[in-house]
Amino acid sequence: MMENPFQAIHADAWDPAPIDVSSINERASSLVRAHIEQLRDAGAREGTAARSTSILLLGPAGIGKTHLFTRLRRQVGPRAVFVHTRPEVGVDPSPRHVLSATLRSLRQPVIQQQHRQIDVIVGAMLATLQGGRPRFPLSFIDDCSRQPPDTQREILSNAVAQAEDRFPDTSARYLEHLLALPFADRMRQRALFAWLSGDEPSQSQLDMIGERAALREDDLILALRTLGVVAAFGAPIVLVFDQLENLAEEEGKTSRIIRHARLVSELRDTVRGLVIVQMALDAVWMQRIHPVLHASMRDRLEEKIEHLALPTPEQRRELIERWRSALPEEEKSKPFPYPFSTRQVDAWLAAPGMTPRMLMQSCGEAYLRRALPEAEETEPVDTSPDERLVVAWQEHLGRARKRIDEAAAQAQGVAAESIRAGLLAALTVAQVKAETGEMEGAPALRLRMADGGCEMLFVQQAHHTSLARVLRAAIALVDERKVLLLREQAFVIPPTWKEVHKLLAAFTGKAHASFLPIEREALARLLAVERLLGAARSQDLSDDAGNIIPYDTVMDWARRTLGCNAWGPVEALFGITTAPVSVPSAPRPPEPPPPPADPNAAPPRPREEEASPRATTKTLADGPVLRELRKLRVASLDRLVREVRACDPMATRASIMEELAKLPIKRFGGAIVALEEPWR
Repeated sequence: MMENPFQAIHADAWDPAPIDVSSINERASSLVRAHIEQLRDAGAREGTAARSTSILLLGPAGIGKTHLFTRLRRQVGPRAVFVHTRPEVGVDPSPRHVLSATLRSLRQPVIQQQHRQIDVIVGAMLATLQGGRPRFPLSFIDDCSRQPPDTQREILSNAVAQAEDRFPDTSARYLEHLLALPFADRMRQRALFAWLSGDEPSQSQLDMIGERAALREDDLILALRTLGVVAAFGAPIVLVFDQLENLAEEEGKTSRIIRHARLVSELRDTVRGLVIVQMALDAVWMQRIHPVLHASMRDRLEEKIEHLALPTPEQRRELIERWRSALPEEEKSKPFPYPFSTRQVDAWLAAPGMTPRMLMQSCGEAYLRRALPEAEETEPVDTSPDERLVVAWQEHLGRARKRIDEAAAQAQGVAAESIRAGLLAALTVAQVKAETGEMEGAPALRLRMADGGCEMLFVQQAHHTSLARVLRAAIALVDERKVLLLREQAFVIPPTWKEVHKLLAAFTGKAHASFLPIEREALARLLAVERLLGAARSQDLSDDAGNIIPYDTVMDWARRTLGCNAWGPVEALFGITTAPVSVPSAPRPPEPPPPPADPNAAPPRPREEEASPRATTKTLADGPVLRELRKLRVASLDRLVREVRACDPMATRASIMEELAKLPIKRFGGAIVALEEPWR
């Protein structure tokens, strides 16, 4: 298939070179820019800092809400810093969530600049307090970086002292670490980012920055207030909550909506220097979110509302012309409307309800079909969503792998709450309900079943004392119910954590206890399925004709295609783990694949698989394995497990193997089985 330059139908919030027609929804972007300038003007006046404001942007799917974020980054440049966050399944809106998103975003580069956003926010404050030019924060950072270390320390110390005098409701300790970030070496920056974001640094990182522990819950709002004060000196924080339709829960639950409303209200009322921008589908906001809000919440969350409009025919034409700039040189040099026909462009300009996403998708389809004979060109577009969903799934997998690698580069694991969100999404696909909770600071997930169910704890702690605390709680809990601990395999538990290894050995020695290291690809699948379902709820997935793929259709595709029931963490939560596994002190190398079967060799004798002592025993009379094997005749073990669990979701790998051992089968190598019947 030829490359399609019109395939990026979803905006990347951090796109370094977004293609834009600035007149589309100019009112909305002008409103945000005006609030940024108000805060900057207030910050430039000594001793003042304007209160935060809230803007609500509503519009249909594909209207370009996320694209507005990229436009503002391009238009505003270093005059503000931008934070982009979305709700995750099972993750309650909280100050910790906002603080973590803010520090992640501060690592992002300023568009068309070599500097990061942390340089902007720190440079604006230091320049103001030093009597410099706050309108040029990056120049000040460059000048300060060339100063001797003693001079740098004096500049930072004076800035902390002045801020303390003017704003007593800030944290001098937090401010000191924040201002030091642009001037620290890479190792120290990792430690500072971990501590400042509310994550748990390792002991070596704490020692490096002179801290005894991670931020406490009580410190988080104070940390956000401190960030707001720094921002108020000339680089306001544009805090964007995108895809808020994902706050709406199933069965009419409203708890996450209320928590978000309380969080935004508190940020607006108590944190300076913020332009809070909320983005949501208009129908979902008005039907699911607005009715839940109390009057005081509406006053804050709906302080200013802007409804986004569809592009006019003239704006659509300009969009097409801008998108043509991505064509190969020999194609874009041809006169407009190449590579499209005048008839096609006229139809797109006249079509009612055409969003920018629908327009780009129509361009993409026409571009791919341009070389077809005219008779084929006029054939209806195949609107089956499966191919689009496969592409979307691969895109989300790619982003998930990148996210895992970025966390590893910072010497951190993926956030435990994000892993739990992914597992919750996978369980939703598997049609299994689970409850969320917390134990000793570790996110928890509980599955209720006839045998009492299973409790899974996500143990991504970076410090030995907090991990030991969770392990002690898990040891006590395992006497009541089955307990499973999950940790990222690459986020290795150091061999020097002797107390942790001792407790872990005691835990895994229990009858109903297991430890599951999750490898990179399994983790990527969890993160990707959470984002896929989130995109479906946000109506961000569309078929070849540009029509929105309904959530139920996406869910049906996921159940038919992804095989979530057979994913390791899902199986483990069902109680499918064979023997409890011990914790490796380093990532284990992958096992070599089994050798190919010799077609001339005699089939080896059947070998009974060891079943979990806790697995549910299936009798031969139940027969799902026998029924499926009769259909397949010859199949790999993995294929057989998938087919059986497709018709019997409560079947486990262990129970399938137990039933298989009772059947008259032949084995070919270690992974292929067949019924004896065809050879009788």
